[in-house]
Formats: sequence, C-alpha cells, structure tokens
Amino acid sequence: MQVATVRLLAVLMVAAHGVVWVLGSRWARPGRSVRLRARLRPPPLAVRGGYVLLLVPLLYPAVVVVAPRWGYEGPLSWSSRIDVVLQRAGLGLWAAGVVVLVWAARVLGRYLDVDGVTEDHELVASGPYRYVRHPVYGSFTAIAAGLGLVFRSYLLAVVAAVWLAAAMWWSVEEESLLASPEGLGDAYRAYSERTGRLLPRLWQRRR
Repeated sequence: MQVATVRLLAVLMVAAHGVVWVLGSRWARPGRSVRLRARLRPPPLAVRGGYVLLLVPLLYPAVVVVAPRWGYEGPLSWSSRIDVVLQRAGLGLWAAGVVVLVWAARVLGRYLDVDGVTEDHELVASGPYRYVRHPVYGSFTAIAAGLGLVFRSYLLAVVAAVWLAAAMWWSVEEESLLASPEGLGDAYRAYSERTGRLLPRLWQRRR
C-alpha cells in the first residue's frame, strides 16, 4: 500500500481505538468499587508488562500518522512481494478483533476491570462468551497481529506473540480461580467443557 493510504488507515484506527477505550472504560466503571471475595495476585512486573503490551498496538497507529516513514518504512518494517495480500488480511483481522472486543466488553460490563471474584459474581455466558472463555484476550491478539500485518511491523509481530503467550498463562490463572470453591465452582467447570479458551471449540468433549 502507498504511504498516503496507510496513513489514512492509521488515522481511522486511532479514532476506532479511542472509541473502544472510551466505551470500555464506561462499561467497566461500575466494577471498580465492588467488593471481592477472592482476588488474583499477579506479580507486579507482569501487570506493568501487560499494560505495555496493550498500549503498544493501541498507540502504534498514532506513530504511523505522525511519522509514517518511521512507523511504516523504518528499520522495524519488512517488505515482500505479497505485502498487499498480507495487509488486506491484517486489516480484516484487526477489524474482527475490534468488533469482538467491543462486543465482549459490552457483555462483560462491570467485570471487565475486576481482577478476581466479586461477592455477587455471576457466570457470563452470553454474546461471544457463549463460544469462548476469553474473547477479550483473543481480540487483543487479533488486533496486534492485524496491525503488524497492515504496517509490516516486526515490533507488532513480536508484541502479538508475547501477548498471546501471556494471555494463555493469565487465562489459566483466571480459570483456576473461577473454577475453585471461592469462585464459581462446578458451574464454571461445566462452562469450560463446552467452550474454547481463545477460539470457538469445533467439537464438544464427550463425557
């Protein structure tokens, strides 16, 4: 793609990311003052690193808008004969990630910003949660990977890979708590058996 086209896409992406951030913050706000009966306690370094991993893909389009020669054609970018094909695939992956992220954030609502189990915690199994247990993590992976393809960025490709590994680890920790007696117990274990972790399950486990 031409630099001008990519820069225009980056402007639209910045606007989309801003809308997602505002909506997510609004929907998550009621959960910031809830009381927890059990809390996840990740290492502080992992929390800070997670925030960085989230911010890099969300802010990268702004870098392309301000400095397209660096963000799109700089030393951290690749070039190949099938760039246009990869970029179109990346744009579709990014768009799917944004749509699912907004959908999941709306359905999860006040639990979006909760690192644990609230005193009145309920199982969320509607919307994308009907098919996958962690659509938010999957969406961020798709967004980072999609942006990496659109902007031909090695940095974003690495971020997507690291985020995927971190999401797999963190999802195991969350599920362990939610399936415990302090969490939702048998209800969550039954839910886990019929859903995928980051992608929909193509087959059901036989009992």
